[in-house]
Amino acid sequence: MKHHFLDQFWFEFVWAMTLKEIKARYKKAVLGFLWIFLNPVLQMLVIGFIFQFFVPVRVDNYFLFLFTGLLPWNFFSYSVMKNTPIMTNERSMIKKSNFPRESIVLAVVFSNLFHMMIAWMLLLLVLIGDKVVTEHHSLTQLTDYSIRLLYTLPLIGWLTLLTTGFSLLFAALNVKYRDVNFLVQAVMPLWFYATPIVYTLQLLPEFFGSLLYLNPMTGLIELFHAVVLMQPVYDPELVILDVFLSVVLFFLGCWIFIREAPYFDDWV
Repeated sequence: MKHHFLDQFWFEFVWAMTLKEIKARYKKAVLGFLWIFLNPVLQMLVIGFIFQFFVPVRVDNYFLFLFTGLLPWNFFSYSVMKNTPIMTNERSMIKKSNFPRESIVLAVVFSNLFHMMIAWMLLLLVLIGDKVVTEHHSLTQLTDYSIRLLYTLPLIGWLTLLTTGFSLLFAALNVKYRDVNFLVQAVMPLWFYATPIVYTLQLLPEFFGSLLYLNPMTGLIELFHAVVLMQPVYDPELVILDVFLSVVLFFLGCWIFIREAPYFDDWV
């Protein structure tokens, strides 16, 4: 089916699919939406207790450092891993219905974005409260810090763009080459450790620190730490490279998905 991305039907369908995905995620969970915050908190505690004894990260609060990186990473990894096999998992709907195929992918991305935003706002409240209680910031300092946190909004936009690009790319490729899903499942844990979430790039030799910027998530996590925790950025010039790579990957994912979508009915 031919459709235009600016059609009202397209927006309404993506919105409906996103709401469905949000409601279905915690439908039968006793704690429901509390898992939005509990899941990364549990990850932070487990990883933090282990790595703070083995990784000499020089930050004021290692657990906040870790949590700040885990939230965007979880959004990215959950979205990409769920979206990679989604066309084959939803083959019955694809074969029976005529609708914009990318709406399935976008619904997963937007629903995960919704959950991340709730957890992110709770984190920001904790950070602001920490400034008041432990550091006794004045009203002016607190206002300046709160304004500084607004810089996370374009970072979340960048993260969403990168996540959407990878999701569309892998979802399209996996329809024809089913090995893609197995590859993503195998690579994602390695990808986590190739991203400065549990460590800072300052701990690594200069060559390896710069090499990790070929991973676009590196620049993103670095900037999240810089804005929220006022940590230094390892190489600001290489962050620009990550922005460029993210834009390229987004358009590449869109192009391949649109090109392959007409054949999904035959391949799934």
